[in-house]
Amino acid sequence: MTSAGSHPEDIRWRALRRGMWAARRDDRHLGTVEQGRGWLAVGADSEPIGRFRTLLEAQAAVASPASHRGPAAGPGTAAALMSGIATTAFAAGIAMAWPVLVELIR
Repeated sequence: MTSAGSHPEDIRWRALRRGMWAARRDDRHLGTVEQGRGWLAVGADSEPIGRFRTLLEAQAAVASPASHRGPAAGPGTAAALMSGIATTAFAAGIAMAWPVLVELIR
C-alpha cells in the first residue's frame, strides 16, 4: 500500500496500523512515520528526524532525512550548553554540602 502525495516513486510506503507508516527503498528500511501530537518521523537508525504538522511533510523527511534533521548536539549547541550548566550546578551543590557531609561522617 502506498500513500498519495509527491514522493519519489522508488519509495514504497506501507501502513503498519492506523496512523503508522513504514518506508522502504530497494528492500531497505528507510524509517517510519507515526501520528501522535503531529507526525513523528523516525529514520532507519531509529533516531527521530523531527515532528511535522502533516503526513506528507513527515514522509518527505523520511525520504530525505539529512535535509530535515537539526544540528547534532556538539560543542556550541544548546544541548551542550545545558549539559554544562547542569554539571556546574551539581558540582556547586556538592561543594556547598561538603562541610556538612564531612561532619556527618565523623
